[in-house]
Amino acid sequence: MTLTPTEVVAASEAGVVHTVDLTFADGTKTVSVPAGSTVLEAATAAGVRLVSQCTVGTCGTCVGKVVRGDLAMPQDRVFSLRQDEIREGQRLLCQSVACADSEVELDYPASMLDEYPLVAATARVGAITWLGESVVELVLKLPKSVRFAFRAGQYVRMQVPGTEEWRSYSMASGERDRKKLAFTIRVLPSGAMSDYLRNVAAVGDTIEIEGPSGGFGLSDEPGPTLMIAGGTGLAPMLSMLENLQTAREEHPIRLVFGCAREADLFHLDELEARRSFMRTLDVRVVSDESTSIDGVLTGNPVSVLTEDDVRDPRTSAYLCGPPAMLAAAHDRLVELGLPAERIHAEQFLPS
Repeated sequence: MTLTPTEVVAASEAGVVHTVDLTFADGTKTVSVPAGSTVLEAATAAGVRLVSQCTVGTCGTCVGKVVRGDLAMPQDRVFSLRQDEIREGQRLLCQSVACADSEVELDYPASMLDEYPLVAATARVGAITWLGESVVELVLKLPKSVRFAFRAGQYVRMQVPGTEEWRSYSMASGERDRKKLAFTIRVLPSGAMSDYLRNVAAVGDTIEIEGPSGGFGLSDEPGPTLMIAGGTGLAPMLSMLENLQTAREEHPIRLVFGCAREADLFHLDELEARRSFMRTLDVRVVSDESTSIDGVLTGNPVSVLTEDDVRDPRTSAYLCGPPAMLAAAHDRLVELGLPAERIHAEQFLPS
């Protein structure tokens, strides 16, 4: 449901406090949402941590699904949710007010956020490596005194040196690398982090970080794994692959990775190496441009999906990349027969 600005004000000033049951994958926590507060604000005030990032409705991180009651978002705003998703009950909790006692389903466990507490630390740049024309691998080293743990698929916020700007990036390194974190970062024609990496960055620089955050990551559902990554959306997939590498069950793993331009492709040797020692891993690399690179297909990560990719009904899909690619991949997977509840997504948005 969406409300006009007048209706939002009326709902906020009504003076009624509604309860909202936040149903995580591992249990339910109830918060009281007073007049004038969003669900995210009320949860934070109650000490209930939710996955969130931008707090202004653009990133889509804090999404939940209303299964009972009514949460409303302002009508005059452009959000990262499609209209069909809103009709299905999805809401951004940073923008939603409670119009009735309600229940919201969240697709991640509360214990994950408790297990990986937020840490603020000063990291030091250990390496800066250009992986392609527009992608840099940034390695940060944490002090020995810092206790930092994360779940593969999560991200941290970084303060761009010399500025007040913060940016968010997923770890590309695995959970075991707690003192040395690797990130794959797209360098744009302009931007605070892009300008820093292109013109200023040097080994030994210090960068303030805060994390981990995010609920993206491998679920406990048994069965084949399908990963679809666009551009630097490959980063969390690399981190999760390390977990799958040591998993006891040997279900098929398929990674579909693509970039619009051949010059933007990166980590092809890395992916080939992983394929050589992970016998259940299949890698499919694509580019919109016709390419002479051996094994690279022409197309995009969505166009090369087939019924065979989701033939097993136990398949779980993980998507990471630009919003348009995620929407197209989600629709294509559902069209091919994969239940929507087995599709997990993390979108990358330019700041």
